[in-house]
Amino acid sequence: SSGINAEYGGTKLDGFSSKRRSLVDQLHPSGALVSNLHENSKTWFHSSSVSSNFAQKKNCRLEGLDMFESNHPNYISTNSQSFDDCLYKCSWKDGCNAVSYNSKTRKCTSVQRRSGLMIYPVRDTYSTSIYCSSGWSSFEGWKQCVKRDVKLGSGHTLATASRVASLEECVSLCQMTDDCTAVTYTSTFCSLIQYLSAGHTVTSPGTDSINLKCLVSDKPVEKCMMSETVFSNQYRIGMTRVSDLRKCVEFCGNGVKGCEGVSFSDSTLSCEAFSTRDSQNTFRDVNYSSVSLACVGVKEI
Repeated sequence: SSGINAEYGGTKLDGFSSKRRSLVDQLHPSGALVSNLHENSKTWFHSSSVSSNFAQKKNCRLEGLDMFESNHPNYISTNSQSFDDCLYKCSWKDGCNAVSYNSKTRKCTSVQRRSGLMIYPVRDTYSTSIYCSSGWSSFEGWKQCVKRDVKLGSGHTLATASRVASLEECVSLCQMTDDCTAVTYTSTFCSLIQYLSAGHTVTSPGTDSINLKCLVSDKPVEKCMMSETVFSNQYRIGMTRVSDLRKCVEFCGNGVKGCEGVSFSDSTLSCEAFSTRDSQNTFRDVNYSSVSLACVGVKEI
């Protein structure tokens, strides 16, 4: 359907299709003006979660809302004992970027799009993007991931947004936008970036940049560790030697483009980065332990 122009709360929204217009009673944008974003990726934001949803982890959960995406092969329903269990399963599955969980039926639905194709009210249902799962109590907790006076020198700009109130809100936009892995933020202007190449930066006074995977690279990894397991070599995209599994996860989050999981050997100190996080792409190896980078984040929600 054709795009529409409308105003909500004094904020102009351009080009949203009429099929998503009906969602405005449950969800609405942050007030940022987003451009260059493909129609299928435009996202509605929960009113209570936009300004600080990754600084306040509780706001990552959309209560009473279901994400719908039945026309995609990754839309798969399984039984889970809890919302956290549902998230954990998603974090070990390639192509799963969001979940909806019904606490009454215990139905766990994995979704490819971070905000689903449609979102509508359903009783006893909770939804979230797994990228909106890393929570700190204050800015200081993730300050180490912010690169000051630096602009990312590579990658594809998915969208730009003006009237963005803070770096936190810029990251929130990225977390709920398909394929976004990094942001740059200057004053009130936010750029959402895909395919970040680590290490390629440009000096730009007044600009802050964040690689989202850095936000989980220093989190506890024990609860997300699969012992005696290694990812398949066909997905390996990088190798190094580090002192422990935590350092290996940091290597994945900060230094390897497209890294989704790692396998680490305590005996050889070999750290291997992989483009998969799917548990089905692992094999038994008593010398290795493996971690899904997404899982490290969802354990903090």
